[in-house]
Amino acid sequence: MNDKVSNSPSMAFIMNYLQKNGDTEYATVRREAEKDGHTIYPIMYGRAKALLGMITESPRRRRREAAPAAEGGEETSAYGTRAILRQGTQRTSSLGESTAAQLGEFLARFKEVEAERNRYRSALQQVEKYLRLALESDVAS
Repeated sequence: MNDKVSNSPSMAFIMNYLQKNGDTEYATVRREAEKDGHTIYPIMYGRAKALLGMITESPRRRRREAAPAAEGGEETSAYGTRAILRQGTQRTSSLGESTAAQLGEFLARFKEVEAERNRYRSALQQVEKYLRLALESDVAS
C-alpha cells in the first residue's frame, strides 16, 4: 500500500499504525495517536480495520428494502418499524384512522396540560395578590 492511505491525517495514522503493528486494541492506538497529535474515534478505528481486511463487514440493508412481512400482512422497514407510508399500498384508511386516533390523544393531553396551566396561573395570581397586600401593610406600618 502506498504512503498516502487517506485524506484524513488521523485515519492515515490509524491505517499505518495497524499495518505496522497488526491487530492492536483501540485504546493502544488512541494513546499513540494522541501522542502524535491526532484525535481518533472508534468508528475510524473500525473502518480502518475493515479497509485493511482485519474484520469483515456485514452488508448493510438498504432502508427501502422491506423486512419480511409481519403477522397480519403489515410491512416493516429495515429497522423493524411499521412501514405505513409506502406508495401504492391500500393502507390509507388505517393510516388515517391511526393518525386521527393519535391526534385525538394529543388533543386530550393538550387540554389536560392547558387546564393544569390555568390552575397554576390562578394560584400564582393569588400568591401575587397576598404578597402585594403583605407589602402594602408592611410599608404602611
